[in-house]
Amino acid sequence: MPTTPAMPPIPCSQVPKGTADRYRRHRNRIASLVSRTMAMHPRHDEFSGGHGVRLLECNHRNHAAFMAEVLTANDFQLLAETLPWVYAAYHHQGVHFDYFPAQFEAWTQAIRLTLSEDDAEHLLPVYRWMADIHPATIKAALSHQARRLHVPDRYREEYTYITANLLQGNYPDIIRRCRELLSRGMSYGDILQELFYPAMVDVGARWEDGEISVSMEHQTTAMAYGILSSLYHDLPFPDIHRGHALVSPVSNEFHEMGAWMLATSLELDGWDITLLGGDTPREHLITTAVQQRPRFVALSVTLISNIHEARCTIEYLRQALGHGSTTRILIGGQAFLMAPRLAASVGADALLESCDAAVRWARTLEAETDEPTST
Repeated sequence: MPTTPAMPPIPCSQVPKGTADRYRRHRNRIASLVSRTMAMHPRHDEFSGGHGVRLLECNHRNHAAFMAEVLTANDFQLLAETLPWVYAAYHHQGVHFDYFPAQFEAWTQAIRLTLSEDDAEHLLPVYRWMADIHPATIKAALSHQARRLHVPDRYREEYTYITANLLQGNYPDIIRRCRELLSRGMSYGDILQELFYPAMVDVGARWEDGEISVSMEHQTTAMAYGILSSLYHDLPFPDIHRGHALVSPVSNEFHEMGAWMLATSLELDGWDITLLGGDTPREHLITTAVQQRPRFVALSVTLISNIHEARCTIEYLRQALGHGSTTRILIGGQAFLMAPRLAASVGADALLESCDAAVRWARTLEAETDEPTST
């Protein structure tokens, strides 16, 4: 979780499960009502920082999904920890701080219009609390420090070089430098885990801090894919066959790099990997797992708002594979690094915090000799 000062505690009792379920079920309708209300607000253009309706509509959808997870888990500490990050990230994109209390009022109206009076009675104190602590949240946001990873001294020079050249768009020099590192004995896994992973976290932090645009963040990510793919295909593949595994982001998850990094790490360790792309429909993921019967399925979750999707995917996946299935289910991603206490609620067999940890865990599994071939 990014570093933020302590926030005032939320004076709220637990929200009943039925209320949380109904909020989740109607969250898209509620978010649409909020977007409609905010679009008609006389200060809308000022609130959005010139981004038009798209940025705020995206925030409303993300807020609804995130709040559904908070309410389901009754984890209001997570809400208190996340609010300053949200304020800081959107403010650095030009969103006015006054937008937030205005949207909390819009959520209050939308909840009253959509849900029952009893449900509103449980939910509205949460939104009143967010409105009441608005000044404290601004103060916390202004001192917010975006999350960055510790890089050991032995990798610091190379990490700094790669990060700077990614931001400059210097593709050839990074390729050349990485090939030199490989020739000197550095493993591809270390380049992935110790250099590019913290570099991409740093790029995301720069977006949070308003130093680069979202377009620049996406451009840098695309360049990292290209560089790592070039290095990857230069390497010899191992003769060993440890088994088959399926790697995928969950549905509604558009962040793919974590899953891709894991898939390449596993392949270079001798695993036969099926990698599915971002926002793969849950039904397709489950159908693929049932057809292939992999030794394990690894699910990547970047946003906390998608943890519920991971929970549902695992539940339906276990049902589809059947009671006697030996397929293990692994979870990982930034969402669980930010809120590790939510991992226990999704029903996975293991939570792994890095590609290296996942590779070591996978090696403990016995490859199935009668594993069906991929189709």
